[in-house]
Amino acid sequence: MKLSIITVNKNNAAGLEKTMQSVVTQTFIDFEYIVIDGGSDDGSTEIIKKYADKVTFWVSEPDSGIYNGMNKGIKQAHGDFCLFLNSGDWLIEAETLRNVFDEIAGLDEADVYYSDCITTDGSCLKKPDECISTADLIVVNINHQNSITRRFLFLEHGLYNESLTITADWEFWLKEKWQYDSKFRHIKTNISIYDNSGISSRIDYSNQSNIALYNVFSDLAEPLIEWRNYRKSIYYTIITELGNTKLLKFILRVYRFILRRAYKVFYSVFERKGQSRVASKN
Repeated sequence: MKLSIITVNKNNAAGLEKTMQSVVTQTFIDFEYIVIDGGSDDGSTEIIKKYADKVTFWVSEPDSGIYNGMNKGIKQAHGDFCLFLNSGDWLIEAETLRNVFDEIAGLDEADVYYSDCITTDGSCLKKPDECISTADLIVVNINHQNSITRRFLFLEHGLYNESLTITADWEFWLKEKWQYDSKFRHIKTNISIYDNSGISSRIDYSNQSNIALYNVFSDLAEPLIEWRNYRKSIYYTIITELGNTKLLKFILRVYRFILRRAYKVFYSVFERKGQSRVASKN
């Protein structure tokens, strides 16, 4: 069997139906379909039962989070590859999986095949072409909804780290590339539409990203965090676009001036509020 499609859901019946409908209408048939529901009470189980004849395995029971559900799905899987298509994400068209495997057949063998990511708001998140590097992965994640991964990677190297609630897939990619030198390859066939309506807070993502970097790179993590923050900063964008020019130097001076003014205003307001609070207590 070529593929195990794993869908994780919790109280998203409408999104689940859209996902399942896109799977069961595929013209490619060499796959099994696994649905892991986290004990939903919104009618999701009725949706699963509606497509039960197309589902290889399903369960509805409480879990400890999305990666716990994904790990449950991996343990039930038998395919050469796994695709994690969670509720709210959907395969772009009925020919998608057929096109993916037709393209892969003409490429060098890899452990992970990934495509660009199209989101529900119409954005297209471009991913590095050909073969993604460790440096690329540190700055730009790939999406599990738009990747197919050889199942033996999970069996030999371990499942998703469930202590990371929003970055375990990113940690997995980093580990595979850095520690095991797994082969990644970009494909032109876009796999799915990614539901980005439930993105976690920037603060939580940043904190968990740092933890993932420490888990994978250990004593190299601190400089990597600094480098990653720089790559994502406006400084890097400006320098990349303008290079070492007079205009660049002028823009950076203006940027620093604005920041200094903004900090002064912020701290002034903050101090006044603090003094006011103290006075009111007295």
